[in-house]
Amino acid sequence: MHDHQLSAKNSFHSLVWPLWLAAGLTAISWNPLLNVLIIAQAVLVVITCHTESPVGRAFGLFVRWGAALVVLRTVLAGVPVGGISYGSTMLFTLPQLQLPIWLGGLHVGGTVTLEMILGGFVGGIRLWTLILIFGAFNAVADHYGLLRRTPRMLFHAGLATTIALTFVPQVILQLQAIRDAQRVRGHRFRSWRDGLPLIVPLLAGGPERSIQLAEAMDSRGYGRTAEPRGKLTIEIGLIFGAALLAIGLYLGLTGDRRGWIGAAAGAGLAITLMHRLAAGPPRSRYTREYWQRRDTLVALASVVLLLAMAALHWLRLGGLLYITQPRVSLPPFEPATGVLLLLLSVPALIQLVGLEGAHERQQRVQHSTVADRT
Repeated sequence: MHDHQLSAKNSFHSLVWPLWLAAGLTAISWNPLLNVLIIAQAVLVVITCHTESPVGRAFGLFVRWGAALVVLRTVLAGVPVGGISYGSTMLFTLPQLQLPIWLGGLHVGGTVTLEMILGGFVGGIRLWTLILIFGAFNAVADHYGLLRRTPRMLFHAGLATTIALTFVPQVILQLQAIRDAQRVRGHRFRSWRDGLPLIVPLLAGGPERSIQLAEAMDSRGYGRTAEPRGKLTIEIGLIFGAALLAIGLYLGLTGDRRGWIGAAAGAGLAITLMHRLAAGPPRSRYTREYWQRRDTLVALASVVLLLAMAALHWLRLGGLLYITQPRVSLPPFEPATGVLLLLLSVPALIQLVGLEGAHERQQRVQHSTVADRT
């Protein structure tokens, strides 16, 4: 029992993982070698730091679905649409078929090249990396701890995000429970046609669980706050700030650097008005987390990786881009960028080494003293 308590105390602070997630998302590029390195580190972090919860055990689902998406994207990218194909390494030719009018009436088929297939594979790896980064965050983060630390102006969005992140794991748990109950009743699942007794209770229980969640939230006074003065003016300004943010991001991503100034102004206006809209009496929060030395190391590594990869993307350096046209070549690999990406595995290394903070050391001494007395 003491080992279990110590392992619970050995977890990271809940605010560390959003920084790790941001660093991982910034590190994703169009280079498949770098993305495979990120995938390996995400799997290592999940193996060493995952929580013993249904949400933490759902990482395998992200792995399987991501691998299926890689195969699907590779196959679809290798099929010419409208007779358009690119690349100089021809593999074979598919017969051309014309789709029905209600599907666009396009011609599907033609010359399949290695560049087309490899381009789809590279895009699929990038998508798989994105899915696994979010899956790893889903497996190691304390969602309820993050929800307790969400600012008041973002509490509703944080609650919606928490429910969305836990939706798939909860559905999996319900499927397992229904399957076990049906097996106890003698039902056997041999093919997809035997899935009706599994799907119907799941669909019927969904609205019931939603109603129970709504009743629980209403009984705890969720959303009952005093409305500030000039609420309509604040909401109009909030819409204007969000529109300015969207336009600025569009201009910035299309090459006009002045758009980033507008995006920053819109974000500042939206945050200020959201803070005023959520103003009200102060409320207390009960948390049992302590910021340890291990949390500082992970936070520093994440911030360094985030800033460094953002600079490399901005300057288009570090071998982050890999183009399969007009002819296939080996993807570039910069050793310095690979070493920089190893910062993603800092949580796993800390967990493997067993670095602990002062509070954890004190807890270990207390548990040892209690064990000696008993």
